[in-house]
Amino acid sequence: MRVTVVGAGIVGLAAAYTLVGRGVGVRCLDVGEPMGARSAGDTRIFRVAHGTPELVAEARRASELWDDWSMTAGRTLVGGERAKVSGPRVPAWAAAMSAAGAIHRVVDGVLHDPAGGVLDLVATREFLTAAVRPERLEVTAIDPDGTVHTADGGADHPDAVVVAAGAGTPALVAPLGVDVPAELEHHARFTFAGPADQPCHLDARADGDLASTDQHRTRVGHWAVGGHLPDTDTAWELGADEVARRSREAVVDHVRRLLPHLDPTPVDELRCTPMRGLGDGVHRARAGAVHVVWGDNLAKLAPRIGEVVAADVVGDTPVGGGAADHAP
Repeated sequence: MRVTVVGAGIVGLAAAYTLVGRGVGVRCLDVGEPMGARSAGDTRIFRVAHGTPELVAEARRASELWDDWSMTAGRTLVGGERAKVSGPRVPAWAAAMSAAGAIHRVVDGVLHDPAGGVLDLVATREFLTAAVRPERLEVTAIDPDGTVHTADGGADHPDAVVVAAGAGTPALVAPLGVDVPAELEHHARFTFAGPADQPCHLDARADGDLASTDQHRTRVGHWAVGGHLPDTDTAWELGADEVARRSREAVVDHVRRLLPHLDPTPVDELRCTPMRGLGDGVHRARAGAVHVVWGDNLAKLAPRIGEVVAADVVGDTPVGGGAADHAP
């Protein structure tokens, strides 16, 4: 069997890696560098804590698979920092953890997730690209029969296609009758110097212009802080520079007032372009031999998504379908 995977972000690479492990011939194509768009940066937060029992269960399976990846890579890909969640979503998230049988505790209104930690995306990228060897080549179109057309004039004729192309997915799959949300927004997170020996933290309490914040250690021992602004401040039409300026202003103010252990002058920033309004959860569709997967906040679930998509491609998807069937 031959499969072409379109997209070399962490989800595309995870699907390709799992297919290679099943003995499938895989070609992985991306217009840019591997994990260079939505998967960019050196770290992300891993957490089992989610808002539904189904997503908690999928994250628990993802944790097992991250351990498998770490063993194969010979490197620790998920740190032991743990994670905590605060704010109004704690009761529902704690109930979801209990329903899924996930270890956790709530102390003084804060949910503690002992399985949480920091994903080392640099090591993950090295591990996956060594196994998959993606090609830097733009895919311009995909035909209903699965023919993949590339910018160099080539045409690939695999047995199946997996499309995990991030922002490029809607245009590629719309001609196949697959409706993927095309509205994007800008987002930025910022890195600060200071102590970084704390759990990852998701805080749903509003602070000024920020509806919520997320914080975690970076790979180099600094502290990353991101915040969610109102939709009017993240609109695509504003441009990345303006959204980053507004985000920086709000996050720096947050750090200055509430995180005094950090130097409030950012030392780095990371920009990305999530799909608007999706939040946690994974979505997939199929048109003939073409399998499509999309969503946001997917890095933590990547090994599980790869497992489910690969099983679907080779025809042995388990009953219930796995991670890609669950949305918030």
